[in-house]
Amino acid sequence: MVGRKTERKRFNGKLKQLNERLRRLRTAGGRAMMAYVRRHLEGHIRYYGVSGNYRALSCYVKAASRLLFKWPNRRSQRRSIPWARFRPILKDRVLPRIRIVHNLYPMPIGRTQTGSRMV
Repeated sequence: MVGRKTERKRFNGKLKQLNERLRRLRTAGGRAMMAYVRRHLEGHIRYYGVSGNYRALSCYVKAASRLLFKWPNRRSQRRSIPWARFRPILKDRVLPRIRIVHNLYPMPIGRTQTGSRMV
């Protein structure tokens, strides 16, 4: 099997774009930021959710959640929300389920297709 992984340049570029977008959405409020991040992550998982790329998807979701933690907490001089309170909010409202959308290897390894001479 050929392993697939998101290219580092694309991975970092998408995170920079997300960071910039969240910076611009800072004045719109936390709900707008959470809604945008949810849509962004769903699209990212649909595009990059191929066989062998689960680890990169997981890393991207973690990095996006760190950015989402960062920007609402910079809105004022008051104390920020701690991770212990923020994590359940993320899991309930924001983070989509990480999954492989495009299975590139639908046949189990070692099984041949019907009609194949390779037995």
